[in-house]
Amino acid sequence: MKATETTPVAVWLNLHALVMDHKWLSRDLLHDRTDGMPWSGYRVLRRVEGGPRSQGEIADLMGIDAPAVSGIVADLLARGLVLRTTDPSDGRRKLVQISDSGQDVLDGLRSVDDVVPAPVATLTVAERRELTRLIEKMRTASEHA
Repeated sequence: MKATETTPVAVWLNLHALVMDHKWLSRDLLHDRTDGMPWSGYRVLRRVEGGPRSQGEIADLMGIDAPAVSGIVADLLARGLVLRTTDPSDGRRKLVQISDSGQDVLDGLRSVDDVVPAPVATLTVAERRELTRLIEKMRTASEHA
């Protein structure tokens, strides 16, 4: 398979390879800017940013088991980045929602301007805008699959 192939699988593999080749940057950015919050914490914050979700929903969206989500949520609770409440329609379910501090963390990470990943540095503003649009389209599709 050539890197320029555009089949859905080829595109996905190339995108994944690009991210994995530079995953240290995300790890270092989170470590340096969030007092060591792990990547999994960012993933949970992003998923509850649009509104409360049950821990089961979060686990399904992240492709991990419920006990793992429980541990991640416990860490985020200790950091004051999320709130956990009982679902008013089902007292057995716990809902997780982002706190103001959690939103501040996401906003702060997204607005970092002193770190520019090499692959992104090659893009113009218009290309970054288009890539952001495409990523959001893929994200939306994956959450509704």
